[in-house]
Amino acid sequence: MVVAALHDGAGAVQPPAPGRIGPNAVLQLAQVLLQEDGAERRAQVFRRAGLLNHLSAPPNTMVEEEEVARLFTALRDEFGQAAALQRLREAGARTAEYLLAHRIPAFARLLLPNMPAHFAAVLLTRSIQRHGWTFLGSGSLDVVRGAPLGIRIRLAQSLVPVGRLASEFYRATFEGLFRKLVHRHARAVPEAAGRGICRFDILWSGQDNE
Repeated sequence: MVVAALHDGAGAVQPPAPGRIGPNAVLQLAQVLLQEDGAERRAQVFRRAGLLNHLSAPPNTMVEEEEVARLFTALRDEFGQAAALQRLREAGARTAEYLLAHRIPAFARLLLPNMPAHFAAVLLTRSIQRHGWTFLGSGSLDVVRGAPLGIRIRLAQSLVPVGRLASEFYRATFEGLFRKLVHRHARAVPEAAGRGICRFDILWSGQDNE
């Protein structure tokens, strides 16, 4: 597969680890908080979540999904829903940049953007589905292929109480990947969904002309 190395974590792809999520959900949010709010405010968020250890020793392996849920909850409690969503959008965009730089082979970064967007999207989503366990934990992902292409994520149970926050993080990550690898004007447009479900469609200009 073209993007066989796509995953969210450190080192080589590992066997599935239910209930654990790649560390970017923690690492990238920590960087956003440091840049936008400073070290003291960042520490306050991590203290609320009981995760100060992740600041003193940033994780380089997968973390418990329940820790991610606590961190997102603490972020919302500290800043409010709207500001928490904004910070998670930025963390998701940074996660996409990390994956592009470290988890996707150079030949794929060159090949996919030069393919018709529809075919690039198919290859990318197949790879994401195979490696979904690295960022979904005990959740799951389905792809509805067509125009538009639909992403449907059933959130890990721990993330259900922070469903909108988790959805925004995932949506921004997907949008960043699709903009770099499929079409520069790709957008991940959120759709209404039930509790514990994250839904968004991937749109790009000129879909009808490919």
